[in-house]
Amino acid sequence: MPDPTSPSPRPARDGDDRKARGGGGAREGDRSHGRGRGRGRGRSHGRGSGQGPGRERGAERHTRRQEAVAARRAALPAPEALHYPPELPVSERRDEIKALIRDHQVVIVAGETGSGKTTQLPKICLELGRGVEGMIGHTQPRRIAARSVAERVSEELGTELGTLVGYQVRFTDTSRQDTLLKVMTDGILLAELQRDRMLSRYDTLIIDEAHERSLNIDFILGYLRQLLPRRPDLKVVITSATIDVHRFAAHFADADGRPAPVIEVSGRTYPVEVRYRPLQREGPPTKQGEATFVEVDQVTGICEAVEELWTEGSGRDGAGEDILVFCSGEREIRDATDAWRVCSFPAPRCCPSTGGSPPPSSTASSPAIPAGGSSCRPTWPRPR
Repeated sequence: MPDPTSPSPRPARDGDDRKARGGGGAREGDRSHGRGRGRGRGRSHGRGSGQGPGRERGAERHTRRQEAVAARRAALPAPEALHYPPELPVSERRDEIKALIRDHQVVIVAGETGSGKTTQLPKICLELGRGVEGMIGHTQPRRIAARSVAERVSEELGTELGTLVGYQVRFTDTSRQDTLLKVMTDGILLAELQRDRMLSRYDTLIIDEAHERSLNIDFILGYLRQLLPRRPDLKVVITSATIDVHRFAAHFADADGRPAPVIEVSGRTYPVEVRYRPLQREGPPTKQGEATFVEVDQVTGICEAVEELWTEGSGRDGAGEDILVFCSGEREIRDATDAWRVCSFPAPRCCPSTGGSPPPSSTASSPAIPAGGSSCRPTWPRPR
């Protein structure tokens, strides 16, 4: 039974029910209308304000890129202005190399030292019109090599270093936005990979001295193998000595399993005489008459070898000749230089050069030698 003390509920009226339903519906309608109106305004406002300036910026970038490409194409040297020294073996096979680079994405050029690969391949790429959509990147294992190659190619093209041809090593960059050929160390290219994974600044890469198989070169070759399918416009030229070139070709096989083409150019050969000078000298015999040998240090051996070459006939009518000495480290280079400078030979000139030397010292590898003089150049060693 209902409690008689509790107030009785007021009977519901039809008007109230309609009012409640109408009010709830109105409020729900207001909310839904507000949401729809807000979303509609947000989307239309975002489309209108975002796409207009975006299209304009995209059009401006496209226009600037087209202008840059046109300027780079106009800066290309004319084919008749490109001179290939006829004494270089690469010059003899220039047409074959050009056809391979034009028809294949990866080309392996094998040749011994002195064949002209390093200096002539960039000019062949320029003749093909490469370097327009992006720069031609040319890697070298060492800084001195990168600088000297850039200077030589720039000299052969008849341009000033830092314009058409530039180079970049650690702490030094002479390239510009309109540079067509950029010579650099392989470490510089690795550093650029951190910022540009697609290597979009380049349309051609020349990986020189790949047979050295340093850690930098191996990493670059492995990365390029993964990048080439995503960059069908990128051309790669790999130069190597005639050691395991077919392994490089198999590494860059195409999707059908066909290895990259290999072209071999013979290097220039010169007569070489090999003399062995062990760091031992015959000492006084023992009491039993047996011969003994005395060890001498490396610096003494270098000075004695230089003396032997200096005192023998050169066949050049008394003209001075150059002597190139390779040592195992910078300390040995300094010791040999100090010992040579106190020798009593007439008009000696020592030019020590190491991989860490500043540019003025490193590029002094071909100084002017006075008449009758000679130069001694202890340099950074090659791997044994």
